Amino acid sequence: MDLRLWRQLNTTKQLVAGLALGGALTGLLIVFQALFLARIVSGVYIGHAQWHVVWPFSLMLLAIIALRSLVAGFQESWALRFSAESQTRLRHQFIHFLLHEGGGSETRPDSGALVTLAVQGIDDFEVFLARYLPQIVITALVPAIVWLGVVSRDWLSGLILLITLPLIPLFMILIGRQAENHSQRQIQLMNRLSGHFLDVLHGLDTLKLFGRSQEQSKTIYRQSEAFRATTMATLRIAFLSGMVLELIASLSMAFIAVAVGLRLIHGQIPFETAFMVLVLIPEFYIPWRGLGAKFHDGLKGASAAKEIFELMESPLPALQGGHVQLPQSGPWSLEWRSVSFTYPSRTLPALEDITLALQPGQRLAIVGPSGSGKSTLIQLLMGTYSFSGEIRVGGTPLSELDLNWWRRQLSWVTQRPYLFDGTILDNLRQVASDASTSQMQQALVQSGAWEFISQWHDGWDTQIGQEGVRLSGGQRQRLALARAFLLDTPVVVFDEPTQNLDLASEQALLDAMERLSKGRTVITIAHRLSTVTRADRLLVLQQGRMAQWGSPEELLRKPGLYRALVDAYQGRETAHAPLQADQVL
Repeated sequence: MDLRLWRQLNTTKQLVAGLALGGALTGLLIVFQALFLARIVSGVYIGHAQWHVVWPFSLMLLAIIALRSLVAGFQESWALRFSAESQTRLRHQFIHFLLHEGGGSETRPDSGALVTLAVQGIDDFEVFLARYLPQIVITALVPAIVWLGVVSRDWLSGLILLITLPLIPLFMILIGRQAENHSQRQIQLMNRLSGHFLDVLHGLDTLKLFGRSQEQSKTIYRQSEAFRATTMATLRIAFLSGMVLELIASLSMAFIAVAVGLRLIHGQIPFETAFMVLVLIPEFYIPWRGLGAKFHDGLKGASAAKEIFELMESPLPALQGGHVQLPQSGPWSLEWRSVSFTYPSRTLPALEDITLALQPGQRLAIVGPSGSGKSTLIQLLMGTYSFSGEIRVGGTPLSELDLNWWRRQLSWVTQRPYLFDGTILDNLRQVASDASTSQMQQALVQSGAWEFISQWHDGWDTQIGQEGVRLSGGQRQRLALARAFLLDTPVVVFDEPTQNLDLASEQALLDAMERLSKGRTVITIAHRLSTVTRADRLLVLQQGRMAQWGSPEELLRKPGLYRALVDAYQGRETAHAPLQADQVL
């Protein structure tokens, strides 16, 4: 049992309390059932009692059997109800964590693995709560009460039970450790397979274009075979644990039956006591058998929950904002003062001592080698992580701003914008549900998307598919710009949306970006010279530090990293030969 279950899910405590009450009541009913059954059989078989003597005991026996059925039904219903509530609560917590706290963690699994955890992993956790946890509670209570019933009537049988009992948890621990290792490996392989399969689907067009799809098919096949082998190994261990439990239970019952039978023959134990003990002995071992049968399902759910809790308990430190909302409308001045940040998984800082300032309405281009901290700088501006130093917006520290309000003041157009399955109109309503049709049409015109949408038969009611699969790269980017026009925020961030576009699409997009940039503060993570030359200020990052700062014209006249990047982009040899064009611009 993972103690984090208790800390994360308060309903788990209520579930265990209800199950414990039901388990204790079930144990008592089992003892009384055996008592009345033994009395009836002894009275009829030994005492030759008539019907009028045994019928009250028969009615009591039937009432106990009916009550046991009701308690079992209550326990199952109770477990299903609370497991469903706990599953829903955990899924909400996990998704909230991914959206608000763990979105940028470098150590977190990829998207496919996270989807598997959020869907299949939490479904397995529901099985853990609905089946395995109730069986644990029953196994903890029912055998103990049954043992008290046995030892109260025959201390020798109780002693034999007490001697053989430790063999069951001993073998379960030995086998369970192996099963746990295989179960965790099974989940890891499944997450890896899911993530790789999702990546292949996303890049299927590119793989087909370069003739690499067959190679990826073989890779997926190898990963599937590894997952199958691990699953079968886990099942073998599960079946082995069930066999061991059956063997131990059968041998223990045989020892007690032989001991009771020999003493009964020699008249050392009454028939009623012997019969009651023999009825109770199977009831002592039945919960252990049930636990062994549900052990594998419990391990899957526990392993998935453990991975989810470990992920949720190791987020990157998020910035704690305040309640200030700037009264004046933007754009505002932006200022970074000695800003530094290090990811928990790293020893070297992602950003170190960044100090710069932007005036309202200025355009900033950020360039630098891959991994130099360009995206991290934007993440800090959005308040995603806690950092040392200070970022000021309009003179107000970012830590004092209402971060939800501040994030509504930014638009971020990425290299690969996410488009939802549905129509173009649906995608526009995702960001501006209260916008009028004229406002949405104007946004499409401003972004240049109306040029191709107006030519379609269904116009903006055209289905574009998941992630805009029916659109070209340029069309997706212009639709993303249309959403930015609809948001109409004072600060716009471009993550080089013109990358991977042909020249005609790039020019159309640059024109639309120029229209969107008017009257706004614009920050661009630049990979092309055409983007850099439109900027007012240029920040060159290298290994998380400010290598250069100034206007593009000033930096081009000075020897340094920026000029080396330009020369590399244009194909000229420089003293910075190791810096390649595709690394930087």
